[in-house]
Amino acid sequence: MNEIIQYTVAQVNELRIRELVKSAKLNFLEIGRLLNENLERAYWSENHESFKEFVESLGVGSYSWVTRLMDIANVVALHWLTEDEVLEIGVAKTCLLIPGIKKGKVDIDTVELAKVCPYRDLRIHLGQVEDGEMPEEYLECPRCGNRFAFRKEMIRRE
Repeated sequence: MNEIIQYTVAQVNELRIRELVKSAKLNFLEIGRLLNENLERAYWSENHESFKEFVESLGVGSYSWVTRLMDIANVVALHWLTEDEVLEIGVAKTCLLIPGIKKGKVDIDTVELAKVCPYRDLRIHLGQVEDGEMPEEYLECPRCGNRFAFRKEMIRRE
């Protein structure tokens, strides 16, 4: 039996935002792939003095930001992370993982953590805290034995 589901305006709004976010993430990956191809084959040289000038002419962000998209596309192309993992982790946190991935220092537990933890907590886990302050509270993973920083407000109470 087919039931008609009634959504509130807020639910429709949230569903549309989630669709657009997923589409944007897929577009980021495709932009990175195309830019890598453009750089490798020097397509940029037909109309621009340098690859950097070409990237800046796109008007999509800084050269540094665009090269991060290229790095993310490379991580997927080299099968270090899957496209689905990148979509789940997000652009910002994937960028945090890239240096460690390239050095072979990111394990499956870190990837799984990146999927669920906030950005700052991933930075703490990776040793990238900018102010050097470590939170006082930790959880120890019973499976791997790693300690993860957390804040009390992260714990859901019902």
